[in-house]
Order: sequence, then structure tokens, then C-alpha cells
Amino acid sequence: MRIVIAALLSLALSACARAEDRPAAWSEAHLDDLVAVAESVQREGLPPQTAAIEEIARFRHMADTDPVAEVQLYVAADALFTSLARTYAQGGADAQRADQDWSIAPNAEPDFEGLRLARADGALPSALLAPLLPNSAEYAVLRNALAQVSAEAPGALDDNLSREARIVRLRASLERWRWLPRDLPERRIEVRIAQFEARLLASDRTTRTHAVIVGARQTPTPSFETQIRSVTLNPAWEPPPSIVAELVERFRNDPDAAARENFDVLDSEGGALEIASVDWRTRPFRYRLRQRPGPGNALGQIRFDMPNAFAIYLHDTPSRNLFERPMRAFSHGCVRVQAPDELAVDVLQSSDWTVEALHEAIAAGDTRTLAVQDELPVYLIYMTATVSADGGVQYADDIYRRDNAVIAALDGPETTLVQQQAGAIATCAG
Repeated sequence: MRIVIAALLSLALSACARAEDRPAAWSEAHLDDLVAVAESVQREGLPPQTAAIEEIARFRHMADTDPVAEVQLYVAADALFTSLARTYAQGGADAQRADQDWSIAPNAEPDFEGLRLARADGALPSALLAPLLPNSAEYAVLRNALAQVSAEAPGALDDNLSREARIVRLRASLERWRWLPRDLPERRIEVRIAQFEARLLASDRTTRTHAVIVGARQTPTPSFETQIRSVTLNPAWEPPPSIVAELVERFRNDPDAAARENFDVLDSEGGALEIASVDWRTRPFRYRLRQRPGPGNALGQIRFDMPNAFAIYLHDTPSRNLFERPMRAFSHGCVRVQAPDELAVDVLQSSDWTVEALHEAIAAGDTRTLAVQDELPVYLIYMTATVSADGGVQYADDIYRRDNAVIAALDGPETTLVQQQAGAIATCAG
């Protein structure tokens, strides 16, 4: 939570602009309340605000007899209040810098002017800041778990996951919750990447859970949001360029594999070439590959169509035996879903489409695209601590090794600029 640094500078300069721009006074009760909030931030998995609290205490001690210190006190209090508001609303670390595979749009900044006016009208900082945090039940459970684990003595845990590892997972997951939108749709799918599961939620209650296969460590599944707009039965598959390169190399070593696996080779106009005439050694490979529909298709027999910049889908798979494995990070990034027919029925929400009706349509062999009546939001989320169906905390392996970067971003070196700005404030406040 180092945004306080920039906020202090900005507020210091504005305080020097004109006398009427100087920060509004803080009452003793409001200062006490602000400091109490700052002292409690570790409950949210945030780093301590030691430097800011100490600076406020120092200026507070001098404010009765030094008008410059009084201005410095109000500037420091405003800066801390602003920083806490931004951190609670958006997270203490920049999501894209802390997790390069996190592509969910950041929350809007809080209404700083509205918060300032409410505080000036008498509202306590704690009452204004608390509603900016995630209001999900899962966030509250994880926060409680952090308090419990932090209080445990080393070696008191009953499995192989250390106390320190649990704290890292809890803190990183709490931070990711702060990155998520506060108004998540009541009906949605959440793909919990690290848990290898997809959850269908209604009114924030999980109504269905599916095992999934996600991206391997070398080809991770990113965190992003999208919507399912249609369901395709018997889909064809056009592999993206990264996978084409792998396939071409394999077909070079085994030229019969392309025909055996029902691939077409297409020219720039979409025309199909004779497989036997294709020179798999050509570089660059100028053609497109397309796998024809069928039970052996890489997408299986059902694909959930959801627009995104990553060419990632939820889909069936012909390799259903992989769902039996506890660790299921095997794909190139797409999400393979167990029992996709059952999920499709819930997604389509149509009396015309039962599991049996889907099977009949698939057996007919034609590719069909079924429109979804109401687009269903999908959130692919990487969290290593979540709440299980029985209400307990479930810890997952940090398969993509992302958590330490999040914690490093939260816990970067703390520098306070209150002392550096003191001279500038003294010049305009004296």
C-alpha cells in the first residue's frame, strides 16, 4: 500500500497553492478513528502503515503550538485517508504489475470528493472506508482465516502446508478479491483456476461445480472476464498460431497424423489442400489448420462460445480420463469441462434443451450453434485460497507461481514523504 506516497506529494502541493485550498481540520475523534483503521489494515492482508501512523503522531504532538505542524497533520491525515480509500476500493498493488496474467478491468476510483465532504460533515473515517472493501461472504471468511492462521504458533498446523505458506495464499487471495468488481452478477460462472473447478453461481450461492482442466505452467490460463453468448455442438477447431507451430512440427515427423486426426489444411482463401501435397517443412508455414468435428476433436463435442482476446473457451474434451487426476494443469490455456452437457443445459435455460436432446443433436453430426437467451458472465480467477462448499478454507497449489509477486508488490519498501514535503509546507503555511 504505497500509494500514500504519491498522495502525500499531491496534497502537499495543493495545500501550498492558495490559503483556501489548505486541508480541512481533523477533530481528535476523527484522527483517533483514522489511526485505528490504519492500525487494523493487517487484518485485510495489507502491510502495516507504521510510517504514516508515526508521522501523524509526530505532527499531532506539535500541532498545538506550531501552525506549520498543524497543516502538516491535516495533509498527512488526508493523504492516509485517501490512500486507504483507494487501497480498499482497488487493491494495494497494481493488478497488472503484480500479476501479468490478470486482465480483469480495475475498479473505478472511489469518490474522493464525496468521501471528503462526508468526513467534513462528521462521518467517521471507518464508516466511510469499510464499505469500499469487498462485501462477499468469501472475503470475510478468508479475512477471518488470516487472523486465525496468523495467531497460530509455528508447527501447530496439521498438514504439510506451512503457516507462512497459508498466510501468503490468504493475503494474495484477499488482494485479488479487492481487484475484483464489487457488483459481480448474481448469476455467473467462476472458473477457479488453481482449484481446477468451475462454479455456476446464482445469488452468490454455488448451484453446480464442474471439474476442469486448465493451462499448464508454460501456457497458463489468464484471469479475465467475458460472457457465454452461445453453445456450439460438434465444433470444428482452428488452433491458434502457438499451437499450430507444435502441430506442424509433429506432422513433419509423422505426416500421416494430420489425416488420421481429421485435420484440413487451408490456404489464404479458405480452400482445402491435399494433405499429401503439404510440405510440413515449409517455414514460415503459410496455411491454416482446422480439425473437423467429431468425438476426437480437441474441443470435444461441446464448446461454450465467449469472446475474448485470448482465444480461450470452455469446452468438452476427448481426453476425459484426465479429470481423474488431482492436478489438472495440462492445456494450452483453454478450460476443459467435465460433464459439459449438464453445464450446457444450465447455460441455455431452455426447456427445448435437455441432456437427452443435446445428445441427439450431437449424434446427428451437424455443427449447430445454440444462442443463449441471456448472456452468462464468466470470470476466470486465479486464487490459491478459497472457500469450499462446506464453508472451510481450501488451499491450492500456486501452480503458476504468482502469489509471491503479489505479496512483493504489496510489501515493497515503504517511504514516507511527509518529512520531504515539510519544507514546502512550511514556506506556504508560515
